[in-house]
Amino acid sequence: MKLAILLPTRGLVFGETVRSLIENTKGFETEWELAIGLPIPDCHNSVVEQALETDCPYFLFVEEDMVLPEGAVERMYGQGDIVALDYPVDSGHGTVQRKGGEIIFCGLGCTMIRREVFERMEKPWFETTRSLRIISENPFEYEVWDVPYKYGGQDMLFCHKARELGFAIQAVEGEAKHLRLRQLDERKYNQGTQVIEALTPIAKHINYS
Repeated sequence: MKLAILLPTRGLVFGETVRSLIENTKGFETEWELAIGLPIPDCHNSVVEQALETDCPYFLFVEEDMVLPEGAVERMYGQGDIVALDYPVDSGHGTVQRKGGEIIFCGLGCTMIRREVFERMEKPWFETTRSLRIISENPFEYEVWDVPYKYGGQDMLFCHKARELGFAIQAVEGEAKHLRLRQLDERKYNQGTQVIEALTPIAKHINYS
């Protein structure tokens, strides 16, 4: 089973992230693609360009602060066009958003995407020059407008474009651990370490009507 592992890091990858990836991909034939020191969304587009040079049928996006639970990659592999493993964000919500029984958006933190999605989608695959604006939550409606995202948003636009092309988004059971750097170690001091903590697990799921 061939798999391209895409790490769109902006310069900091947690060791626990790498360890969980190594443990999860035993038995897979892997290609690791890195983007180091590039801003969003350039880091995401860069790793896709690299992965398309391989013959891997599936691309696994893992952002620099994700920790995968045991068996996650095996559960995701070959299960659909876009397969997400949910994870918590600061609000206590997950990133998988549903309308009825259909997933309309998901985060890219831990997402497996079939190669064909990128081959059929026009570049740039990921962009932040446009954004999504929610018109109504009940029933859920949104529009794409020409106002750039200040931070993030490339995942929602990607999902929008993929669904327009007829690709479906699915999710597997479980959730990844989402880390954040709370405090940097003091330089030139042997005894200090970086203070890293995990966000609280998902408390609420986003479901629209």
